[in-house]
Amino acid sequence: MKVRSERIFFYRPSPAVVPVSITGTRCELDCPHCRGRYLSGMVKASMPTDLIRAFIAARKSGAKRLLITGGFTRSGRLPVENMISAIEEGKRRTGVKVSMHGGLLDKGIMDRLAKAGVDTLLLDVIGSQQAVTCHLGGGWSIRDYEDALSNAKTRFPLLAPHVLIGIEHGRVIGEYRTVDMIAEANPGACAILVLTDGGTPDPAEVKKVMGYARERLESHLTLGCMRGRGKPRMMYERMALDLEFDGIANPSQETLDYAKGAGLEVLFVDDCCVHTPGI
Repeated sequence: MKVRSERIFFYRPSPAVVPVSITGTRCELDCPHCRGRYLSGMVKASMPTDLIRAFIAARKSGAKRLLITGGFTRSGRLPVENMISAIEEGKRRTGVKVSMHGGLLDKGIMDRLAKAGVDTLLLDVIGSQQAVTCHLGGGWSIRDYEDALSNAKTRFPLLAPHVLIGIEHGRVIGEYRTVDMIAEANPGACAILVLTDGGTPDPAEVKKVMGYARERLESHLTLGCMRGRGKPRMMYERMALDLEFDGIANPSQETLDYAKGAGLEVLFVDDCCVHTPGI
């Protein structure tokens, strides 16, 4: 178990991080908890020239990072092949860092992305085959996540998997297996998300999963942006602090006060929640 730190990172992604969808609002999966809604608020860059312009605009605005994502195919991957040269050119011209939600990419595509300059690979990991097949309508196996984790670990400066608590209508089913798969890969960072759109998970179950993640993972462990609204959101933040997480994205003022009252040194970071300063 990781030794308790006397500091906590509080992350403020906006406006330092610019999310970009390379598929617009299109997604073959059309998962019940999203339906393309999360893509709708992103910068749209469906053509390579659009993506290069997004790099330039981000640089001019003072942003430090592009978060490249989009809708996934039925095989659980981002269709990024025709954007790789644009990523390389955009990064060369601007120096803006790149994080990517790529899904279950194969080794060849990972090699090309790493060469193009992708700094961080983010990967939503799901430990329930039922959730993949029945809820997401995906045509892949949960064993594919093990391969993706292993392949990405050796190719990118930072691998940062995500645990999605309650992805299947708020039920906790495969989350413990998800944590085990991530622990086996021993990535540099991991983010915990709590999905509330398709049904709110039992808070006691959420805390158990979060506690299990802290027990099993040596990684930089954070509570990510996606965790609902209102009182439940603040409750998860309090859990993260009590369970000795390393960071929280967009915490409330109440959580800031609680952290200071607990004697923690609070460090603010304008970046995605999986990054410590300088990464």
